[in-house]
Amino acid sequence: MKTTLFFSVLFATLFLLPFEQISAQEEDPFEDGTVWSITFVRTVANKTNDYLKGLSQTWAASMEEAKKEGLIVSYKILRGAAANKEDFNLVLMIENKNMAMLDPDKKREDAFDAIQKKVQEKMGDKFDATVTNYDNIRDLQGTKIMREIHLKK
Repeated sequence: MKTTLFFSVLFATLFLLPFEQISAQEEDPFEDGTVWSITFVRTVANKTNDYLKGLSQTWAASMEEAKKEGLIVSYKILRGAAANKEDFNLVLMIENKNMAMLDPDKKREDAFDAIQKKVQEKMGDKFDATVTNYDNIRDLQGTKIMREIHLKK
C-alpha cells in the first residue's frame, strides 16, 4: 500500500505539476492591433518629388477609394534620409483591420481592380506613363507584414 501511495505521489509530482506551471504562465504583455503592409522604397537621387507626385495620382488615389469602401483602415507615407546607398528613403504603409484582410478574396480583389480602373480612367494616358516611369525613379526594397500591438498597463 505504501508503495502504491509513493508511486501515486511521484506520478503526480513528475507529470502533473509541469502542466500546472505551463497553464499558469503569464499572459502576453500586449494586445493585438491592426495589421500593416509596409513597403520600403529607395528613390533615385533628385527624383523623390517626381515619385511622390506620381504616387499622389496613382497609389494615394487608390488608397483613398479603398479607405472609403472599407477595404483598408488607413494608409501613410513616411519619408526620411537613407542611412546608406542601399537603404530606403520612403515607406509606404497600408493599415488593415486584421490578418484575414490579406487572405485571397475574389470580392475584395475585384473591388481593388475596379478602383485601379477608376483611377486609370481618371488619369487617361498619363497613367501608363506615370506607372512605367516608376521603374526609372525608384527601387522597391521589400515588403513586410507587421502587426501593431498595444502594450497592456
